[in-house]
Amino acid sequence: MKILLIQPPIQDFYQTAIRTQPIGLAYLAASLKSHGDEVEILDCQTGRKKSIPIPSELSYLRDFYPFNDQSPFKLYTGYYHFGMGWDEIRKEIEGTKSDIFGISSSFTPYHGEALEIARIIKEWDSRKIVVMGGSHVSCDPEGALKSPYVDYIILGEGEIRFPILLKEIERGRGLGAIDGIGYRLNGEIKVHPLQNFIQDLDSLSYPGREMLDLDRYRMNKKRSSMIITSRGCPHGCAYCSAHLVMGYSFRTRSPESILQEMKECHKRYDIQIFDFEDDNFTFDQVRAKRLMSLIIEAFGEGMLELSAMNGVSFVSLDEELLRLMKGAGFKTINLSYVSTDPHFKRKMGRPGPASDFDQVLQDAEKVGLNVIAYAILGIPGQTIEEMVDTLIYLMGKRVLIGPSVYYPTPGTPLFERCRAKDLLPPHQLQWRSSAFPIETKDFGRLDIVTLFRLARLINFFKGKMDEKELPEGIRWGELARILKDKVKAKVEKNGKIEDEGQFDSTNVSRLSPHGRVNDITWADLVLALMEERSFFSLTRESGQKMSAIKVPTSQKVLDYFFESARDKPILKSKNN
Repeated sequence: MKILLIQPPIQDFYQTAIRTQPIGLAYLAASLKSHGDEVEILDCQTGRKKSIPIPSELSYLRDFYPFNDQSPFKLYTGYYHFGMGWDEIRKEIEGTKSDIFGISSSFTPYHGEALEIARIIKEWDSRKIVVMGGSHVSCDPEGALKSPYVDYIILGEGEIRFPILLKEIERGRGLGAIDGIGYRLNGEIKVHPLQNFIQDLDSLSYPGREMLDLDRYRMNKKRSSMIITSRGCPHGCAYCSAHLVMGYSFRTRSPESILQEMKECHKRYDIQIFDFEDDNFTFDQVRAKRLMSLIIEAFGEGMLELSAMNGVSFVSLDEELLRLMKGAGFKTINLSYVSTDPHFKRKMGRPGPASDFDQVLQDAEKVGLNVIAYAILGIPGQTIEEMVDTLIYLMGKRVLIGPSVYYPTPGTPLFERCRAKDLLPPHQLQWRSSAFPIETKDFGRLDIVTLFRLARLINFFKGKMDEKELPEGIRWGELARILKDKVKAKVEKNGKIEDEGQFDSTNVSRLSPHGRVNDITWADLVLALMEERSFFSLTRESGQKMSAIKVPTSQKVLDYFFESARDKPILKSKNN
């Protein structure tokens, strides 16, 4: 049979381009090919983007995202269709001779784009068979089958189930014996729950990277690829859906098999950058150390660039492993810190006390690894004070803060709590981080937006310290004096305030709504923030004049932050 596997485009305020490689479809394609099927991959998430109107369901975000903002602390500056246009996709589909179309639906807010692909296929030729899989399908199988454009769904790992499904379809047999398969029978939705997971991961074919345009996945002009070395995660965090797709059992590939795949990628495709996309890459420390040692032995120290952007658990790290990771090619490690509140972390099922995290930071600094520490914002049960305290704690560590806004994922324990407490927004489009989906009695959307901006601001200062433009270790309360000196020096260099359109701490009113100045620096904006307790957007109008305009800001968040952070130091983000 001829099969076309499709990664749909997405519509959002942003796209993390380096995370778009459809490695799951490449694994699936290799499996289908090994069973004698003819397979192609259509990756619709090309490098193109087109500005489109914000959907009405997201219209409440307009005030949060001034689209022409040029401030260094801006958030998102537009709403886009990322990838191929619908007409181009339709032409690609109509030009294929495929019998079966497999569509990936990996994220609930983007499920609409996957359904649009299915609609295009069925309206072109209703006889074509549409199979849908991906993380969202595993989280909400019945919901996916409600669409008249979807014939079958596959839950969990597709490498085994898809070939079996195709054989049964070809033979006209029933599907009652296949776990992890869903379909409609006489108008009734049937879903056979997941029961089995692939135990021998070494038996799987390497992903069909030859079916991808590898030049599209580059970092610093070098070809990159995702690689998966294990499946499953035993932690069971309340907000995570990994177990719905890959299960709780931690299953691994042998280090030797992984190394062989990396050698093939390097020799055959000139891939020099690898991102380990595991759910819990370092859970087995012994295996991880063995793999890092093999990579160093085969390629030499630092000859590859490695990352684990999905994040690693700090409870499974020690100095020896970090040193080996550094030698193998890691420059940065992504750690999920979540929160400073130990009670909240236990409630969320997150392992590891803060003392363990501090030790990992010390070890990372010793070996010269940079750290991105992710703090989750906007989970029901959190308070403003706890979230601010977490940002202040990370402000005083040599880390870059990764502010991760919680989004509800169907099938997870936390999603069910949100539904039980009537906290879910009414439309799935709103179940995304960029939409700040959850509001509770303890916080509203404006509070989370302000916390998100604060994290950006702190990271900006850390960057200035990395560049040695600001001294490391200055306390938050000292910033105003230092910035006033910067503004004063600028004014003395350029002329009087009135002549140059500048302002300082005595001229902050120039930044009130509709106020205009000719030359506003980041120091000016920060001083205005400190004095007026509001963030500002910065726009350039006709005649190259700049306008600084207040944006909606939570006074409660800023008041608590400024009071609590006054005597706290700011450390740079990098260890090297």
